[in-house]
Amino acid sequence: MTELADLEESIRKIPRRSPRAVSGILAGLLAVGLLVFLLGIFAEQPVRAWEIYLVNFLFWTGLAQAGVVFAAIYDLCNARWGHVIKRVAIGMGSFLPVALLMYVPLFFGRYWLYPWVRHPIPEKAAWLNVPLFFFRNGLGLAVMVALSLLYLYYNLRPQIGRAQEHSLIPATPLYRWLTRGWQGFEAEEQRSRRTLGVLGPAILVAYAIVFSLLGFDLIMTLDPYWYSSLFGGYFFMSSLYLGLAGIAVITIILRMTLGLEQWITAGHFHDLGKLLFGFDMLVIGLLWAQYIVIWYGNITEETQYVILRTQVLPWALFAWVALIAGFVGPLIVFFSRRAKQDPFALLPMGLVIAGGIWVERYVLVVPALWKGPAAPLGIPELLISAGFASAAILSYLAFIRFFPILPWSDATLDSSTSH
Repeated sequence: MTELADLEESIRKIPRRSPRAVSGILAGLLAVGLLVFLLGIFAEQPVRAWEIYLVNFLFWTGLAQAGVVFAAIYDLCNARWGHVIKRVAIGMGSFLPVALLMYVPLFFGRYWLYPWVRHPIPEKAAWLNVPLFFFRNGLGLAVMVALSLLYLYYNLRPQIGRAQEHSLIPATPLYRWLTRGWQGFEAEEQRSRRTLGVLGPAILVAYAIVFSLLGFDLIMTLDPYWYSSLFGGYFFMSSLYLGLAGIAVITIILRMTLGLEQWITAGHFHDLGKLLFGFDMLVIGLLWAQYIVIWYGNITEETQYVILRTQVLPWALFAWVALIAGFVGPLIVFFSRRAKQDPFALLPMGLVIAGGIWVERYVLVVPALWKGPAAPLGIPELLISAGFASAAILSYLAFIRFFPILPWSDATLDSSTSH
């Protein structure tokens, strides 16, 4: 297949029509979720709306950011095994601008989410004060979003510009903006490679710093007397593990719906399965490292945090679901080579991992805030969560509607690579 034929094929795989029925349902769920959230924050117990909002913000933001981080790791390792998988992962970053906007409401929920706002802790006031707290986390998120969008820009610009040179795509305002100042393909490709070589490491360093900070601030200060120096690392690594599960799920769905069997093979699934297996063991190790230190030290303010979530009902039930679905179950399944290669095994396992991580985020957030006898997980929580999911899916649908999933000249390389 010639270079021009590769380019034409990658453009042809862009869905020309958005699935209106699906988009309509997602938009409806988004509107309903927003309405339920707004009604919830003015209800008798607004903490119920705020806590599930925080759970979903942490989950979906981590998932979206992990896609871009995976692509940066892929480039930094000079990998060649899955260029289409990299493009699938980059698209997850389309939700990040939405996530940045969704950070703003947390400021208005501070009185219900963070007890140190109502009852300041003098010895921690230099760090735990409202202006500095929301400024540093907002700035960190803004930096991550800016770096990620630049990464998307320089990944997409050469292909879109080349397609416009051959009149394969219409000169829409989006494409004209993306290729403004076009200097020819060879110069643009070299420029993009140089820029991505700088942006990739910057994203990885910023990710470790910013998501550690988010873990320490947005989750750990829900209980300001509990602390763990490992928690930041655990949070950003578990988010990357979640992102790998999301990449596997999206890859399989796109393969089935867009007819990408030639470019996404069993070898790609095997590689994704091995990555999930490895990161599963890594995150379990981080989880165990935190637990063993707290258990061995037997420090009251730390052991109570663990006891509440692992031995007190109803939270213990959720904790065990998160452990089995998110970590132990997939670890056992992925011992099988066949399970890692078969999309009909990998797809449900990716969904199970994502569900387990969602429950884990729920266990980290809600027990610190909810004082009722039963866990607050009913219709309002499900509708707000569905609203977040709809926003993320609509963002990704917009990405694949405008940009090729096949990264052009790398597409045939993927199908011929030996795994």
